[in-house]
Amino acid sequence: MIKYRVKSMRDTMKLSATTTILKTAGLLVFLGLFLPITYDLGGYQVAQGILGNTQQLGKATLLGPIADLYGYALLGVFLCALLSIVATYVSKRDFGYFVGCALLAVSLLLSIVVALKFLSLSNSKFLHFITTTFGIQVTIQAGGYSMGAGYLAAVVGFVLRVAKIIK
Repeated sequence: MIKYRVKSMRDTMKLSATTTILKTAGLLVFLGLFLPITYDLGGYQVAQGILGNTQQLGKATLLGPIADLYGYALLGVFLCALLSIVATYVSKRDFGYFVGCALLAVSLLLSIVVALKFLSLSNSKFLHFITTTFGIQVTIQAGGYSMGAGYLAAVVGFVLRVAKIIK
């Protein structure tokens, strides 16, 4: 005789809460790359500026001297965020969740590498001269905050799941 365990609505909600948090976090990071991050440019435009594709990007021409590796890293942030969303939908519950978390962690590491490069450039006298001469403000904008909120949500969701507060 086969026994079936009937799950209550509360059990079903608990099982999907951290996955929903992860999906939301991945979506915030993904959408944050399309919103202006800095220089009034989105993440894709910043990556194109770093890679030297600056024909139509205006302010992104200042990013051309940065090594192409950082442009690819920024595109990797975009790709990892997208794949983390897909992994939570396509894979089995636990496997998809942990793959999604791992991809968002890689995305976070890549964005930290790019942010550290920008931080080192912002301390250079040449960039300070360029930004003051042309009136370009280097501030974090909506996309940066969206990405930060996404990463924070992913960490909080992961901690809640590991602590078995919610599942």
